[in-house]
Amino acid sequence: MRVFPRLLVIGLLWGGIYYLIQHVKGMQSAEDVDNATLSSYYMGIVLAGLVSAIISGILLLPILGEFMGNVIFTPSVQIEKSPHSAALAKLAAGDYEGAVEAYKEVFEDDPKDMHAANEIVRLYCEKLGMPEPASDFLVGALSASDLTPKERAFFSERLVDVCWGVQRDAVRANAILARIVEEMPETREAANATHRMAEIERQAQEEAYLAAQQQQEAEAAGVAPVQDEAAPQQDANHPGPTAQA
Repeated sequence: MRVFPRLLVIGLLWGGIYYLIQHVKGMQSAEDVDNATLSSYYMGIVLAGLVSAIISGILLLPILGEFMGNVIFTPSVQIEKSPHSAALAKLAAGDYEGAVEAYKEVFEDDPKDMHAANEIVRLYCEKLGMPEPASDFLVGALSASDLTPKERAFFSERLVDVCWGVQRDAVRANAILARIVEEMPETREAANATHRMAEIERQAQEEAYLAAQQQQEAEAAGVAPVQDEAAPQQDANHPGPTAQA
């Protein structure tokens, strides 16, 4: 029921009560008043008032709730469509390649959208198993001339995630981190990069040591060792950065 019919019903109810009150007043002014009849009218007015109040409350509550909803939540204001909605729809359908392309369109429109950039890298590495395109995308993002220091650090750190976390290329990862230290001295980003370089070097040495042990054990057993494609591209004795990003 819409607002006007509800108000019309409420108006008719209270209009009927007003008519009864005026009728009782006319009976009181008469010379021969039947008190029993008058009492019955009074009781009828009271009962009609109670019923009208209940019905009015039932009919008015939805109107009041809708009004308060408009005031608090302002649903009449058009909600801006998220630029990520197309990519999210692709993700929900399991179309990871389509999601990557949708996020790329978002990033092309807004190169400051770090979430879109992060999702492109994540989907390439985690869902598609394609770290090379992820690396190429980040290198392209780093080539922009209007990047802020924080944006450059963000893209560089994500490139390190790909180079070391996925490709196990310690040389390139350390080179990227060394560049952050050089370009952003005495900053939190430089401190984080220095700490991460040390961690990568430690992990690379551990992996090189384990690989050497496995090779020795294989040679002792007379079995040809299997080349580990994921082995870090790092000299265990000289793990420092020697290549450019």
